Amino acid sequence: MRQPTHAVQGQVTLDGKPVANATIVFKPVDAAKFKWREQPQAKSDAEGRFTVFTYEANDGAPAGDYKVGIAVLAAAEEEGSDQIRRDKSAPKIPARYGDAATSGLTAKVEAKPTELPPFELTSR
Repeated sequence: MRQPTHAVQGQVTLDGKPVANATIVFKPVDAAKFKWREQPQAKSDAEGRFTVFTYEANDGAPAGDYKVGIAVLAAAEEEGSDQIRRDKSAPKIPARYGDAATSGLTAKVEAKPTELPPFELTSR
């Protein structure tokens, strides 16, 4: 059974500039309340803005507290390759942000539409 979701939007910046094509992953702090497929996530647009989805496009996330990981990745160009490579034109986001456990980033999703404060990353 699906948990109710609530609209969630936000923005990602690095050193004050929007981060395009970032993958934002929300890991519930209390994972016991969530089923394994309930992994809220989003992809940022050219202005660094994103809309979270859990089950289908733009449906939001279940209410709760989350740790957040943010990375910019691109699929390998070689056909048939299962390697992931970094997009060389992408901003250089420090690796610590890519793992929700080490990023220091958090989000609270309310049981109502939520506009998150911007995730303001630094290259230092």
